[in-house]
Amino acid sequence: MRLLIDSPAILSQALTRPILDFVRRVLALVVLLAAACGSGACSLILNGEDSRRKNVVGSLFTDVTKASGVKFRFHGDIMDAKLIPTMGGGAALADFDGDGNLDLVLVQQVKKASKWRKAGHTQPLADCTRLFRNRGDGTFEDVTERSGVVACGWGVSAMWADLDNDGFPDLVIGNAGDPNLVFRNKGDGTFEKMEATGLEGGKFTIGLMALDIDGDGLPDVYLGNYLETDSLRESKAPATSFMTPDEYKGQDNQMLRNLGGWKWADVTDASGTRDPGSKTIGAVALDYDGDGKTDFYVANDQWRNTLFHNEGGGVFRDVSDETGTGFPEEGSVTAFGRKTRSGMGLVAVDFDGDGRPDLYVTNYANEPNTLYRNVEGATFAESEREAFGGDHDPVLPLSKWGTAALDWDNDGKDDLAVSSGQILSRLFTVLGGWFNPKAKNFAVGEKSYAQRQFLFHNESAPGTMTFRDVSADSGDLGRLVIVGRGLSAGDLDGDGKEDLVFNPIDVAAIVLRNTAPGGNALEILPVAGADRKTVLGTRVTAGTKMKEFYVAPSYAGGSWLPLHFGLGAATSARVTVRWPDGTAEDLGDLPAGAYRLRKGEALAPLRVSAVRRAGGR
Repeated sequence: MRLLIDSPAILSQALTRPILDFVRRVLALVVLLAAACGSGACSLILNGEDSRRKNVVGSLFTDVTKASGVKFRFHGDIMDAKLIPTMGGGAALADFDGDGNLDLVLVQQVKKASKWRKAGHTQPLADCTRLFRNRGDGTFEDVTERSGVVACGWGVSAMWADLDNDGFPDLVIGNAGDPNLVFRNKGDGTFEKMEATGLEGGKFTIGLMALDIDGDGLPDVYLGNYLETDSLRESKAPATSFMTPDEYKGQDNQMLRNLGGWKWADVTDASGTRDPGSKTIGAVALDYDGDGKTDFYVANDQWRNTLFHNEGGGVFRDVSDETGTGFPEEGSVTAFGRKTRSGMGLVAVDFDGDGRPDLYVTNYANEPNTLYRNVEGATFAESEREAFGGDHDPVLPLSKWGTAALDWDNDGKDDLAVSSGQILSRLFTVLGGWFNPKAKNFAVGEKSYAQRQFLFHNESAPGTMTFRDVSADSGDLGRLVIVGRGLSAGDLDGDGKEDLVFNPIDVAAIVLRNTAPGGNALEILPVAGADRKTVLGTRVTAGTKMKEFYVAPSYAGGSWLPLHFGLGAATSARVTVRWPDGTAEDLGDLPAGAYRLRKGEALAPLRVSAVRRAGGR
């Protein structure tokens, strides 16, 4: 009980309740805990169930965190900010300096709220969001100090996107209740903080998405907002409240139209995209019906998810009901017996190879992750039961957050990685259930805080969805037991294989190198050309596989990544491109390697070194 009694923050908050009532509750809880410990259940109450896998084999992924140079550990003042730190922080990848290597941003929060407030809402830069530059061999250097990226507030999410079409991805940090931060990439390895852009929002922004809503070539931005709260309101809530997301109002989302000159205007109502009352955690752009206009999908927490169809001219229509993407078909298969699930991370990828993007959404414990198969660009078929084994779905008892689509074996089919972790530690879960009956929701699913992570192999075919759990054969990934949150995938070392970065709670960030056997790969990064038009929505076809270039989401992260095509044993592929304005190019037969594609210019190697040819690492 020292954790509860000795904390000045909790004790001072507790005194706002009648003292006698509080003392009675604490004494009663001490008796219950003592009795439980005496009966052998103490370890379960204090530490939780052991979530680790046994007999993990293989070497598909290898932990290279120490060698990578990535030194980062997410922290948050849960005593003061309560719910906000439980959301963790995102991980996002992009080549910010143009050398062809993927750099990394890891989102951080306030370490000590009282000091942060006294210091004028700032803290030492060492405790803030960190930017890591890739040296080109998969190792990183922390360049936060010299980069100009100063994000020292209640950060949750990050998105890389080329917002001014100069060829360099810019950075947006989504904050919980404070204005978002916008950094312009100056193209020389440094950033300028932009003021009064219209993207600041000031709400609880987790979902960040860039898209061209009206075809004018300028990137617009969608802010997906979560709960009606902020760090000040959280600090004033009784320490024993243990409020759940159900007890907060949702925040309306915002669509911001790019006016040029680093100014965005709110067109939420004019565009029909407000999604009132939603509790948004994720958003992803896609052209689900192939009409050349960008649509988008929104994942909400215990609220109906929403698919918006682009009607043209910057106007959208909610088509969730007619496409079957709003509510799960099996409404009883939710954590709380509702029609809605707890949408968190999401991706939009063509999993079954029919040329149309499908949708995958991670959900809370005792809820399956939702998999929607795109049916001829008109409707979506809920397919998670057939794809993951129904009641035997291995992720079912766990709380799922970050997810990434990656072709880890380069067989031409995008696979899935999923990061899991409970909201509160077991001790706080027990305390929460005692002081707030609604907090029993935190105890849903497996009785663990740190949880095992997942890797799935895609074995789908056109018209069917099948994934096989290969976590136990994945080496160091299968051994991970962490409180998972942010997750991102990309080729960090230039070997043609996609690696993974985790940004969990309570332990250091983790870098996993892809050491799986597999085939060759082709990577294409569209880059804005002399016309200064966005490349968002660029469609690239390599062989028989088509992909569209959008910000790659996860949970609380948006990455600016090359389009990755696994080639298997093939050493080349025929590549064609359709630019967002509808013009097309035939690039001919390209050898396996990584390329930078700029409209109106010759194809160039993506990295400073020569293009890799086929034939291994």
